[in-house]
Order: sequence, then structure tokens, then C-alpha cells
Amino acid sequence: MDRQQRKDLLEGVGIVAIVGSLVFVGIETKNSSEQTELNTRAVEIAAYQQLMSNITNANAQSIMSAEAAAIIAEMRGLSESERESTRVNSAYFQQFRHGDMAFFMYERGVIDEGRLQSSLRPIPLYRERGRDFWQRNKRNFVKTYQDYVDALLAEGFWDISTLDEK
Repeated sequence: MDRQQRKDLLEGVGIVAIVGSLVFVGIETKNSSEQTELNTRAVEIAAYQQLMSNITNANAQSIMSAEAAAIIAEMRGLSESERESTRVNSAYFQQFRHGDMAFFMYERGVIDEGRLQSSLRPIPLYRERGRDFWQRNKRNFVKTYQDYVDALLAEGFWDISTLDEK
């Protein structure tokens, strides 16, 4: 092998090494981007869970304490006769916020639809009072959650006669 052939061979090896390095860098960049996306999603979910926990704690106080319920009723400008409903409404909001959190996790791909629906099942939409509460208060939730719950209602997901079947 003469000098020119060795030079050509080494240049070929160099080119293959450069291409290999670029492929490796591309794969690592892709993996890093995917990991960053997963980390971002995890942080987003944790932040939303913390927010929901704060809301849950506030609602729990009015459920457990007549005094806290009276303060919340006063803040909302409710009459004396409407004050007890503050506790019931807080309990309903607890249930719907639980469903909202599950729906958020479903949208982010953390849970599948089966787990979402098992999380939504306890929401008391099988009773007229629960359905009335939902119709009056669903605007407090994101549109996609509203639409999902409304679709489940329309298909009979919470029908009392079929509750044990699903």
C-alpha cells in the first residue's frame, strides 16, 4: 500500500468517525430532549397536585367546621339559610377537583382512560343533586374536563341502575 492509498484510507476512516460522532450526538440530543420533556411534565403535574391539595384543604375546612363554612359563606355573600349548603358544596367541589386532577393526569399521558374512569366513578353524578351541582358549577373547570364529564353523563356512565355494571 503506497502513501496515497494510506492517506485515502485514513481520510475515509476519519469521515466515518465524524459521521458516527454526529449520529451519536443526534441520538443523545434526542434522548436529552425526551428526558427534559418528561421532567417538565412531572414538574407540571407536581405543581398542579400541590395546587389541588391547597384547594382540597380549604374545602375540607369548611366541610369539617361550621365556623369555617360560615366564614366562606360570608365571603361569598350568602344568606343565613344558604350557609349550610356551603359545606355540601365544598364536599361536591372536593369530588369534582379529584376528578379534575385525574383528568389532568390522563391528558398528560400519566394514567390511561380506565384509571381515569375509575377515579371519576365516586363523583356523585348518579343523584339529581350532584347533576344539578355540576350544571351550576362546571364552568369552574377546564372545558376539556367539562366536555369529558358531560359525554360520560350522556352515555349513562353514572346511571344508578347500571352503576355496578361498569
